[in-house]
Amino acid sequence: MRIDLPPERPRLDLTGRDGELITLSPLLESDRDFLAAGLEELSIESRYSRFGQGVSRLSERELDYLSAVDQRSHVAWGAAVEGEIAGVGRYIVVAPGECAELAITVIDAFQRRGIGIALFRVLATVARHDGLHELCFEAQADNDAVARIMRDYDLATFVADGAIGARLRLSDLPVDAEAGEIVEVMERVR
Repeated sequence: MRIDLPPERPRLDLTGRDGELITLSPLLESDRDFLAAGLEELSIESRYSRFGQGVSRLSERELDYLSAVDQRSHVAWGAAVEGEIAGVGRYIVVAPGECAELAITVIDAFQRRGIGIALFRVLATVARHDGLHELCFEAQADNDAVARIMRDYDLATFVADGAIGARLRLSDLPVDAEAGEIVEVMERVR
């Protein structure tokens, strides 16, 4: 699905692995329809990996929850590649001082092109700026992409009830080269 962002929309443009334009922007409540459309672009396997089941559509309540972000305790950014919806990443602070729960979903057609890493970089930068210390995440045990990230970053993992998970200390990550730009974009929507 094509998305045309108005010129005044806060965004960060990056060059992807293949030289394509990746546009990252904080989600706004008006992006609700794009979340619903994005789900339709996910394969059943990707839906299962993200939601733990092969959901066919999001309920009105789920769409409300996913789109009504305050960009402080519920931070969410979307990604587009050359104007096509590509993915969304978010974290939710469950309790102050606790690990914020991280989730990233990339539409099948854009997987393995660096979109998930770009969303992760943005979220980690915002979390660090906001004084968070850790991001945590869980995935289905058969989610090879997440397992590969855990191995690549040498993360301490846990396995419980068919899920794998990890905690990532933000202090273990280098400061992102675009950190200043990311924070500036975030502050424009707060």
